[in-house]
Amino acid sequence: MRTKRATRNEEQIKRGIEKATSEFSQHLMSNSKWIRLIKKLVDNADKVLKIEFKKVQQSGIGVLYFNQDTEFGFDYWQNGFEGNNSLGGWLTFKEIEYLFFSKTVDSAKHIEQDLEQIETLIESVGKFSLETDEKGLKLLCYK
Repeated sequence: MRTKRATRNEEQIKRGIEKATSEFSQHLMSNSKWIRLIKKLVDNADKVLKIEFKKVQQSGIGVLYFNQDTEFGFDYWQNGFEGNNSLGGWLTFKEIEYLFFSKTVDSAKHIEQDLEQIETLIESVGKFSLETDEKGLKLLCYK
């Protein structure tokens, strides 16, 4: 059973996310689009080696963890993830400002991702706002 304190804390977090996202002029992702994207990334986990993300309320960067065993209804749901990220805990889709697919996964071992292949995978799901440079590919969730 949830306590009043836990419920108040959850509501405070929701209000903080809503306030942070209201500062953007465009919301580019829906929950259904997220689910389709995650399914595609999971199905191609051997090609997508590293996914970083930024939350709308924090300046730090986290890492999402997917592999071919990641399942809808167990590792991610209609509105977010639980424990599939380096920041720990629950992560709702609407609090993700962007995803970043870095070209270099591990510089010491000279491991790189094929960004063109990742971009093709992403675009096979639908229309997304993507930015590319020499460091990597960024999928914007808000503008």
